[in-house]
Amino acid sequence: MNECLTCGLWKQLWCWLEELSSRLQDSNALKLILAVCVALLVLFNVYSGFAMANRCESRSEEEGAGDAGVRIPWNVPFNNQSPINIERNCLELSYFNSPLIWSNYNDVPLGIRLENNGHTLLLRAVFPGRTPSIDGGDLLGRFDFREISFRWSWSNSSGSEHTVDHRHSPLEMQCLHTDAFQDGCISSQGLLVISYLFQFSEDNPFFDVLVQHLVAVQQAGQAVEVPPFPLGYLMPAFYTNFYSYHGSLTEPPCHRGAEWWVHPASLAISERQLNEFRQLRNRRGARIERNARPVQPLQDRTVYLNRFRTGF
Repeated sequence: MNECLTCGLWKQLWCWLEELSSRLQDSNALKLILAVCVALLVLFNVYSGFAMANRCESRSEEEGAGDAGVRIPWNVPFNNQSPINIERNCLELSYFNSPLIWSNYNDVPLGIRLENNGHTLLLRAVFPGRTPSIDGGDLLGRFDFREISFRWSWSNSSGSEHTVDHRHSPLEMQCLHTDAFQDGCISSQGLLVISYLFQFSEDNPFFDVLVQHLVAVQQAGQAVEVPPFPLGYLMPAFYTNFYSYHGSLTEPPCHRGAEWWVHPASLAISERQLNEFRQLRNRRGARIERNARPVQPLQDRTVYLNRFRTGF
């Protein structure tokens, strides 16, 4: 309605100017003045349009930018979202009778690729035979390895996404797996994410096979092929006493239907090793200050402490 009214006013003004110009055809000075006025009106209209567009873009960046300076549209559903805080006094004990089966995690891949996507570090691998997978427990089928991503911060007290008793870890490693029958396609179901939390200690030699190559991917968009090593170096297998809950992925579009496993025993990392992650830069050229999604409400969900029941 407002646009139609504006168009009508412009048409009436233009017709009035044409009529006035035709009546005063002998006055060249008046024609020049009218032409200049029209030109100024057009320029003002164009300038206003660009100014509004810039303001909208700037506001969108401010609303969508995370601590890492990367636009992240968090307009996603609010239920069953990850990460969460794990209250160890509010866990429900769950027993499973079938042991967990970790397959091929000690195999050496054909190749391992590290990539800085401007928000996090990604690790992907190609294998000569069967992809490493997890089965057993209370899983309904086999889940194949897909990729590893990391969460960290400049502050030692706010790096991880998940918290335990409201305390962050300096680094969190998230290992994404997908249903073996999905052909590696991420959807809103059939997702298993295994999370490892880290605490400061001496240099972790198993983790150094990754850390020593981070200098090659400091700039956003850089990727490097590194000498292959078994994923078991980074992902120690566990078989009991781990946390689980139903949640989502923590990056847009934050697919729900993900099963999360969080191992309560922290892995070791030195501050020197963590500082190598802190050198990675985002798309704007600044160091990634923090790439963790804020903790989400647990609502009516249950967090389980899972234990393998022996003797069956």
